[in-house]
Amino acid sequence: MTEKELRKLNRKDLLQMLIDQSQEVEVLQNKLDEAQAALENRTIAIDQAGSIAEAALQLSGIFQASQDASQQYLDNIRQLSQRQEEICARMEEESREKAKNIIEEAERFRVDTERETQAKCAEMLRNAEEQSKAYWDEVSYRLEKFYEEHSALRKLLSISPTAEEGSIEKHEEER
Repeated sequence: MTEKELRKLNRKDLLQMLIDQSQEVEVLQNKLDEAQAALENRTIAIDQAGSIAEAALQLSGIFQASQDASQQYLDNIRQLSQRQEEICARMEEESREKAKNIIEEAERFRVDTERETQAKCAEMLRNAEEQSKAYWDEVSYRLEKFYEEHSALRKLLSISPTAEEGSIEKHEEER
């Protein structure tokens, strides 16, 4: 299987490959155990091989196959682990980038919202000041009118101006 094909495999497939490899190692380990048991019982296939040297060569082949399978299994585990670490590092970097983008977008939203709020507050303040001025002008006008109406009434009703009324009238005339 090529490296490109291995990269396309998902986690489930990779784990299945590991399980298959471990089963193969178990099968080879069982064969090795059987061979060792046969060696211990001295029932090795000397009859078939014809000599102890030939039996030793057969056993060494089993040991070599077991060693090769174990080495292949360990290499596969290292490769899978390295790929998983690379994938995790890439995913972590992508997550960090997404988080950074979200934070930047939230900051832009905050700035825009703050600007809009300040503009609305300034508009509301301007409207309130205009309304307040208009109301004050209306109240001032009515007070002046009221004062003028009562001033004329006071003049009509007064028989003799007192010193205090005189100063009020002077004040009115100054206005």
